[in-house]
Amino acid sequence: MNSTQPTSGQGSSTEKSELTRHLDAIAWGAFFIWIGIAMLLAISWGWFLVGLGILILATQLARSQMNIKVAGFSVSFGAVFLIGGLWTVLNLGSWPLAPIVLILLGVVLLGKAVISIRR
Repeated sequence: MNSTQPTSGQGSSTEKSELTRHLDAIAWGAFFIWIGIAMLLAISWGWFLVGLGILILATQLARSQMNIKVAGFSVSFGAVFLIGGLWTVLNLGSWPLAPIVLILLGVVLLGKAVISIRR
């Protein structure tokens, strides 16, 4: 173990900031590669959204594994892209996606409010 590393295992804020910048650069690079692949192969919108959702969620998972704060907003968008893409790929068009997503969002928000009141 390097003697300049903190013994707590948490890492300094400077190290985390640098790690965050590197992770963000990797994610942006993967994003542009995915767009290029999707354009070259004429991937359908459904599969494009699935890939985008996976990319966003994988980035947030990596942040979590590296003890970097996870962006809830990004997790939400990643989940929406993934669900929207799967909705298209699995041809679930007969079910209205927007109302179902809104209902789920409302349930989550209500649940958070009820839990915070009980604390």
